[in-house]
This record gives sequence, structure tokens and C-alpha cells, in this order.
Amino acid sequence: MAAEKDPETTEQETKKKSKLPFFIILAVGICVLGGGGFFAYNKFLAHKPAVEEVASQETKKEAAPVIGEMLVMEPFVVNLADPRGKRYLKVKIELELESKEAVDKATKATPKLRDMVIMMLTSLGFEEVMTPEGKIRVRDELLERFNEIMRPDHIKNIYFTEFVVQ
Repeated sequence: MAAEKDPETTEQETKKKSKLPFFIILAVGICVLGGGGFFAYNKFLAHKPAVEEVASQETKKEAAPVIGEMLVMEPFVVNLADPRGKRYLKVKIELELESKEAVDKATKATPKLRDMVIMMLTSLGFEEVMTPEGKIRVRDELLERFNEIMRPDHIKNIYFTEFVVQ
């Protein structure tokens, strides 16, 4: 009797053994079906860009903004509006202009431009120029004032190539 096995225990052992291969086959089948579905979608159902769309994308890349003529101004070293008078600002500005004629006009107007920059920067406080928002505000205000002086020519952008506060 000891050699005979209980029929219920042998059935349970076979059921446990048969579940593992079932789950492995199921997982592999899901992966194969998912990969096949992905391939079929990309190959047959995905939207293919038309020739016109591809051409328009290429023209957009070619029509990227062109960098204009650059004018480098001498560095500005000014005292900030500080009650103790111990704060200095050193700024180097480069102007992006539309054409060479605008560069020539800006070169002739350099004294006016420098005076305007000095008057504006000396009215600023330390807290105003130290934050990124303050620097953006200074750039925008300078751009607006420069464009008033340079009319009808247009300054595209102003770049701070050096900005040191001490």
C-alpha cells in the first residue's frame, strides 16, 4: 500500500506542471501577435506623408531665419543706481541688423546709441539686472530705444555677449 500513490495527489502534480508551459506559450503568443500587429499597422495603415508635405517641410527648413549683419559695440562699464555707489555693471552688446547699409548707419549713430545705453543702465538697480527677467526687460527696452534712433532701418535683435555685475 505504501507503493501505491493516491490518485488525487498525482492529478494535482500534473495540473501544476501543465500550467507553467501554458503561461509561457501564452506570453510568447501575445508578444508575436503584438509585434505582428505593430508591423502591419506601420506597413499598411499608417499615414504616409504626401510628396507635397515632404516638399513643404524641406522649404520650411530652407526658409529658416537668416542671421543678419552684426555690429559689435565697445563694452559699457557703468555704476548702477546704488545708494552706496559700489555696484558696477560691465556689458558688451552686439546688434543684429538687416543689411550692410543699416550697419553703416548704426556706426554713424554710435554716439547716440552709446549715450542712450549709458543713461538707461545707470538708472537700473542691482536687483533689476541680476534676475533673468530683468535682463530680458533690459534687452527689450534697449531694442525699442535703438529702433527709435535707427528709423527706418530695423534692428533685429540685441545680444549680450558679456554681462558682469560687481
